[in-house]
Parts: sequence; C-alpha cells; structure tokens
Amino acid sequence: MTGGRIRRTWLVAIGIVAVLIAAGVITVVAVSGGSSSDDDSTLAVPAEPQLLVVGDSYAEGIGAEDPAADNWARLAADRLAELGWQTRIDAAGGTGWTNGAGGSNTYGERLARAAQNDFVPNVLVLQGGANDYQSSPDVVGDAVASSIEQARRQWPGIEVVVFSSSVPFGLTDRAVPLSTAIADAAESAGVPDINPVAEQWMTADTAADYTAGDGTHLTTAGYAYVADRFVADFSALFGLDR
Repeated sequence: MTGGRIRRTWLVAIGIVAVLIAAGVITVVAVSGGSSSDDDSTLAVPAEPQLLVVGDSYAEGIGAEDPAADNWARLAADRLAELGWQTRIDAAGGTGWTNGAGGSNTYGERLARAAQNDFVPNVLVLQGGANDYQSSPDVVGDAVASSIEQARRQWPGIEVVVFSSSVPFGLTDRAVPLSTAIADAAESAGVPDINPVAEQWMTADTAADYTAGDGTHLTTAGYAYVADRFVADFSALFGLDR
C-alpha cells in the first residue's frame, strides 16, 4: 500500500471514530497516574465506620463542667453518630506516645490492649502529645511511627488519623517542637495530622474562655470549640462535608 493510500485510510478511520464518539457509541476514558485533586486529601469511608479514639485527659474532659459529656471526643462522636459512625473512646489522663503516666499506658501499650476487645475499629484517631514533654522530639516521633505501624498490623486496612495536642494558648510555645515531630512522623507514615498548634486554634483572644483554671486543660467552651474544629477537619479528610 502506498503512503498516500495509507494516509487516506487513517483519515477515514479517524473520521469514523469521531462520528461514533459523537453518537455515544464509543466512550473515551481518560487514564491518569493519580487521583483527582478533589480526592487527594480524602480517606476512604468504611461501609460501617467503627472509630476508635485513643487520647489523653483532653479526651476525658478534665476541666469541663461535666467531663464525661463535655470532652471533645464525646462531642465529636455525637456529631459523627448522626452520620452512622460508631465510636469507642479510650481516654487516660497523663498519657501519651512515650508517657504511660506511671503505668503501661503509652499509646502503643493501649493499642495492644484494644486489640483484645470485641470492638474492631476500621478508623483510628490518636490524640495527644502534651504529656510527652519530657521526651525529645525525635523519641516522640519514633513512638508515633511505631504506633501507626502497630495499628496497621493489628487492624489491616485501618485508616489512621493523628490529632496533635490541643494545648491552651499559654502552653503553645512548649508544644511546638513536639507538635512538629508528631506531624513529621505522621507525614512519613502517610497518615494525616490534625494539628491545632500549627493551625493556631488557640490564641490570646480565646485564652480566657477556653483555658481551665489549672492553666493546662480546657473549659466546657474550650472542648466544644476543639470538637467543632476537629469535626470540620476530620469531615474534610473523609469527604463528609460534601
């Protein structure tokens, strides 16, 4: 076949394909190497979301008028329940990634015990960090990475979200190095980090209303505010706000 006949044959073929596409007979699918920008920050929502929150005294609500009802974790769980999420809260004051508050209560140790329970999570929130101030940022970062890896071993396919400490305004400077180490470890492990320190949730304008009398924990209003901010960020990660 001569070159002219080849070109004429291809032009005819292209014309036929164009007509078929216009008629809807052929569907063109664009294939790319990654997901769309809308999905870049979205985690998979399980068919039956089972959320486990492992946290410190903030998840206990220390400083609130009614700690059991007014802690950020319970308030957030109530909001998520409206969307069909079931939540189990494991809160222990004074604990953290490296600090067991005098016992076997580091997050890694608590995750190991949680694996023995009948509640099987498919989403995990690890909240805390303020109680790890006696450990170096590098040590805390290693503990964060280890805890994430442990969770993935215990519950294959689980979605993990790190929630750094929501310290009051007066403690923010102390929290910055630890918050940065936690965020870096989370990023390296490929999990999102909701970071109140980096996002400056607490400011001088909110300190009086949100900081409890001990200067360390939050008021009822403070926990409600943290719950609102957490739910907003958490919802964005899972596309629940769309």
